[in-house]
Amino acid sequence: MPIYQYDCSGCDQRVDVFFRSTSNVADPVCPECDGTNLTRVMSTFARARSSSDRVDSIDFNQEMGRLGGGGEGEFARWAKRVGKEYDGELGSNFGEIAERAEAGEDPVERVDPGFKLKHAIDKKKSGGDDSGGAGHGDHSH
Repeated sequence: MPIYQYDCSGCDQRVDVFFRSTSNVADPVCPECDGTNLTRVMSTFARARSSSDRVDSIDFNQEMGRLGGGGEGEFARWAKRVGKEYDGELGSNFGEIAERAEAGEDPVERVDPGFKLKHAIDKKKSGGDDSGGAGHGDHSH
């Protein structure tokens, strides 16, 4: 049951036309004006990307450039956006850091947000799991 897009010369609209089977696609009719002078157009589509493709496409320098001057408000907005965009992919916690900054805290990650982001990207690319390691209360030498 395919759906095709057409430009209709009768009503000057782009319309979707549903067909019950692929054998019926020869004579499309505009659902808006019942016109038959339709020109088929290419539909847009989305490409699914793997997790590693998404991580590889992160432009670290561009993300750091979006941080701006680094004041508390700018940092909170940046961390919220980065969290929304990448926390699920990287396993990072920028969303939580943004909430802390918005609540008036001055998160330690604000001192060097680039280190935090770069570390999360590198960890994901290497397939490493940092749970319970250094920086999480492990003080053994």
